[in-house]
Amino acid sequence: MNRLQGRTGNAQRHRLEADVAAHVEGVFERCPALHGFSVQPGGSLTRERNAGHLAGDLFLSDLAFYPAQDAAQAAEQRDEISAALLELVDEHPEAEPLLRGRTFARCLH
Repeated sequence: MNRLQGRTGNAQRHRLEADVAAHVEGVFERCPALHGFSVQPGGSLTRERNAGHLAGDLFLSDLAFYPAQDAAQAAEQRDEISAALLELVDEHPEAEPLLRGRTFARCLH
């Protein structure tokens, strides 16, 4: 690979990472009680951690809320998170590896 191809690939990866960050930031804005979640491959999850199937072998897991949510509120927010991540993967299938195995947390200052 020549230098130009390397720079182009790096620029594309940075744009993709920015898209992932923007989608995740939007999730935290729409779900104010959400403090964090993970995206994991299905083989690494126990039933208790599995919050829902996303796409392929990706699953939403480890949702953390404060204040605690009742079952209906948690399900609504889970659906919001899933929809945002599925939209991202639909728009950018190459984003799937950037999601796999990651934990996303709200930044508190």
